[in-house]
Amino acid sequence: MGKETAGRGRLSAAWHDIKKYRRTYTLTAIASFGGMLFGWDTGLIGGVLTMEAFQHSFALDPDSKDYDNLSGNIVSVLQGGCFFGAAASFWLSDKVGRKWSLILADIIFLIGSVIQTCCALGTTSLSQLYVGRFIGGFGVGLISAVVPTYIGENANKEIRGRCVGTMQLFNVTGIMIAYFVNYGISKDRKDPTDALTWRIPFALQMLPGVFLLVGMFFQNESPRWLVEKDRLEEAKKALAFVRAKDINDPDVEFEYDQIVADFRGREKLSLWEQAKAAVCESRQTLYRTSLAIMLMFWQQWTGTNSINYYSPQIFKNIGLGSSDATLFATGIYGAVKVFFTGLGLAVGVEQAGRKWSLIVGSLGQAFAMYYIGCNQAVHPLKDGETASLTGNNVFAIICVYLFVVFYSFGWGPIAFVLCSESSPNHVRSFVMAASLMTQWLFNFVIAKLTPIMLENITYGTYLLFGTCCILMMLYAIFLVPETKNVPLESMHLLFEGNLVAGCLKDLFPRTSRARWLKDHDRADPADEVVVAAAAKKQPESTILHEEEARDSLGGESSRTASP
Repeated sequence: MGKETAGRGRLSAAWHDIKKYRRTYTLTAIASFGGMLFGWDTGLIGGVLTMEAFQHSFALDPDSKDYDNLSGNIVSVLQGGCFFGAAASFWLSDKVGRKWSLILADIIFLIGSVIQTCCALGTTSLSQLYVGRFIGGFGVGLISAVVPTYIGENANKEIRGRCVGTMQLFNVTGIMIAYFVNYGISKDRKDPTDALTWRIPFALQMLPGVFLLVGMFFQNESPRWLVEKDRLEEAKKALAFVRAKDINDPDVEFEYDQIVADFRGREKLSLWEQAKAAVCESRQTLYRTSLAIMLMFWQQWTGTNSINYYSPQIFKNIGLGSSDATLFATGIYGAVKVFFTGLGLAVGVEQAGRKWSLIVGSLGQAFAMYYIGCNQAVHPLKDGETASLTGNNVFAIICVYLFVVFYSFGWGPIAFVLCSESSPNHVRSFVMAASLMTQWLFNFVIAKLTPIMLENITYGTYLLFGTCCILMMLYAIFLVPETKNVPLESMHLLFEGNLVAGCLKDLFPRTSRARWLKDHDRADPADEVVVAAAAKKQPESTILHEEEARDSLGGESSRTASP
């Protein structure tokens, strides 16, 4: 009876949460279709490359010594487009806003997808495929930089992490759907050289793009971008709309005032002024910029995209011989990723916090990568030999799934969450562009290097990624603050004082600075002294003396200035 009551209570609380934040969740779901665009391509391209029909259409020889390099080119040209798209987001999202940037980027993506779907008609040249993938990648890169910004600037602080992380959930959902589309079509087509076998997956990736395009027309612009552009009345209306409250509601008034106060004196900064401020304004702002960039750098060196792109080949190397078996195992990999990303967003990001999600995720990823690498080192394949499903290889396959469980709780969604949260309001366009450019640059590098590494250093590939996971764990411990529930306008307090000491303090819930900063935006002046002391790890008396001295100087100044 008690369990039933508790269960009903949890369902009631969940329903209340959905109802209270309904417009924020709707906006999040629509914008997150942008994450699905890249996920779908990530999932489909690895399977398409192994299809006989694709190889026949472009006259490719999978046994050729140049094939690995060629497949790397096909995969990575999209990442090249993504890099330049992310770079363009700095200018476009600042000039036309977050909403219209997403709409324009989506149209570019759809054009690229049409070109990819219609290539190899009357020719075996790869040129049209390369052009289509670059154009589509440009759109995806633009979207990937704007979506976390757009959601983060609209979401309530209580659910901000969950909302921004939803982009990653849609990303992995796209990967899973693409895996099973590849598997289903490869089973259904009777002629193994029928070009529709690979054209259909390329065409279907336009579906989330259509959903994004239609849905965005009904969403509001970012209130923070509108304040930055000094369009204050529109900003207040947008904030009231996304909060599902009247424009004169006290909560809307209060949050609006906080946003305006944070931008005061920094409205309408030019692109050059934003770039200069992000690097030169202060040590604090420079670190917040570098944090976003480093998080995306480490996310790519988890090795996740080496598995996303080349999972059929990886499964084949550790014991799954047939093409159907490897595609099916890859589909299950995608399903596991979706389930645990959703679970992590539901119970991890807002409960365990950002910092511990990264630390635990790093440890689990490192274990999985080290086992796969060590297993291949101890039981290497000889030339021409096919791996068999021994007990060691079965556990290696389990470790591939184990890797994605930990990635889905940690570095998958949390890197996007922290990038969006840690970016200062007045330079967010620049910081998000720089961090996503970093992501796509190393996504490109890893997509290009993975088939070459798997061919030449084999097990060393996994040992390299495992070591990177240990290094990123240390980075999370010493240099990543806890941002859970901290208002965006109070985020700067986490980066004051000794950064390493503050981040170590955030390891433990009892001493975490986020606990004190949670309601900082509503604190009265006396409470702010205590909060500032907790954030800076200074005695209250020191802060009080500083406040008294400042008041004293202010009083003298005002008296001196009086006529």
